[in-house]
Amino acid sequence: MDCGRMMPTLISFLSLLPFAEMLMGKDCLICPNPTVSTKEGDDVVLQCHAHPIVNLSSYTVDVKRTGHKGVVHAYRHGHDHPHDKMDEYVNRTTLIHEDLSKGLVTLRISSVKQSDSGAYKIYVPKTKCSFIINITVGAAKTEPVWIIVTGSFIGAVLIAAAVAVSILVKRGKIPLRRCSRCSGEGRKEGEAETP
Repeated sequence: MDCGRMMPTLISFLSLLPFAEMLMGKDCLICPNPTVSTKEGDDVVLQCHAHPIVNLSSYTVDVKRTGHKGVVHAYRHGHDHPHDKMDEYVNRTTLIHEDLSKGLVTLRISSVKQSDSGAYKIYVPKTKCSFIINITVGAAKTEPVWIIVTGSFIGAVLIAAAVAVSILVKRGKIPLRRCSRCSGEGRKEGEAETP
């Protein structure tokens, strides 16, 4: 065997291994955060990247809810396909197109609800690659109603008291006493006024 002729063939074969792995669907989508936790009303970002890095701009990318019919977001032939979306995701998802050329799939879901909790499958059919990301949406933090009502009531009572006192003072029902220190009385001659 001539090792000199086999070496270029071996190097070519080894350089194709990552692509073969990708075509077979092995470890071709990598997700830094397979679980995302957020609260209701926030935006959430689902992101994974192709391994090896491949320009995904011309590929089909589907994001689906596992166990649900329809898609959360569909991207085909270089364009979003909003008519394919599930009704609850219309006007709430944005695929970042610039990231596709870098091998990244980045999908933003706006104003998440507790019903958005669950598993999402990002799928790139041409590469037979998919990845599942789980989203957990907790209740939005709100102030208890009694704090809001109590605060409003106390504020209203203070305003009413201030208005009542000012009316009584104007009518002379509450005499204003002048402080001797404020009026200058009680100072000895030559003594400086203290601030």
